Amino acid sequence: MIKILLIEDNPGDARLIQEYLSDLKDLKYSVSTAERLQKGIDILENEFIDVVLLDLNLPDSEGLTGVQQIFSVAPHIPVIVLTGLNDETTAINAVKMGAQDYLVKDKVESELLIRSIKYAIERKRAEEDHQKLLEQRVRSLSIIEAQENERRRISRELHDGLGQLLSAAKLNFGMIDFVNNSNKEKSNDIIKQVDSIISKAIVEARRIAHDLRPTTLDDFGLIPALRILCQEFSKITGVKIKFQVSPSLERIDPKIEIAIYRIVQESFNNISKYAEASEVYLDLYRKDEQVFVRVKDNGKGFDADNIIKTKKAGGGFGLLNMKERAELIGGKVEILSSPGQGTELLLEINLNFFSNNNHH
Repeated sequence: MIKILLIEDNPGDARLIQEYLSDLKDLKYSVSTAERLQKGIDILENEFIDVVLLDLNLPDSEGLTGVQQIFSVAPHIPVIVLTGLNDETTAINAVKMGAQDYLVKDKVESELLIRSIKYAIERKRAEEDHQKLLEQRVRSLSIIEAQENERRRISRELHDGLGQLLSAAKLNFGMIDFVNNSNKEKSNDIIKQVDSIISKAIVEARRIAHDLRPTTLDDFGLIPALRILCQEFSKITGVKIKFQVSPSLERIDPKIEIAIYRIVQESFNNISKYAEASEVYLDLYRKDEQVFVRVKDNGKGFDADNIIKTKKAGGGFGLLNMKERAELIGGKVEILSSPGQGTELLLEINLNFFSNNNHH
């Protein structure tokens, strides 16, 4: 069913167009009419309309202002402009502004009108699909980029951390054989050294595994996992963390827990790389079905507007990645910062997002 809105103040023209529309045989349609632009805008705000047929000269609007006003209310709706013979230039300008087509009233007949309506709807759909596809591509690319960065990091940690510890252990084992016969004491020292290296390698392997997927998160939930993350972060960086959590925050959906954990982890990562902070505040609280997370540091801050505008820096700061994670669970991330003022990350999540989506 195609819903057409006809905004036309001349009763004769309106009747004629309705007559032409009656030739729309292969499509079901309904027509709402308005003699004034304002009435048309009211209909647009309250009903679902597929296409607008707009007369350019109305008692309450003249020329392109009508097109502008319709786009300000319904930017994605296809508009076909109806115009008199003497006003083709304005009609062409309307198309440049985003109208899908224009028809000169004296030259309109049913076939032309129907074809124009069908084309307008199809073209608009194609534009929207293309836009969605582009947005999807950007999103997919940012996910792939994040995965690649993560793989690179793990590969480096395995090579530099674990790999070197195990190489050192192997080297020491080779020496045991060499000194064993001549110097018992020396070989005992080497055995102790190897034992210590292997213990370090085990700790390192556990740390890498924990970074990949913290078992505390699966076993005990978000709060204990974040406590451990804060302790580890403080130990490595020397930055003090004040962690506050509201008592009402019990276990929530695991998908939401892992997303919150990763976003906090990413923001800690940014703090250690860029902020030069000495204190960080992590607050978690719940109000009804909303969960709020705040990560605030007292570091050097940055110009938030510029960072968000530049794609490269957006990737560098992992902002795209955080926003992406938040959107996937029906949340949103906001970054507040300015030079010398520290940085604040605000994450807001609606817990009903999954339950609502599961019902549909």
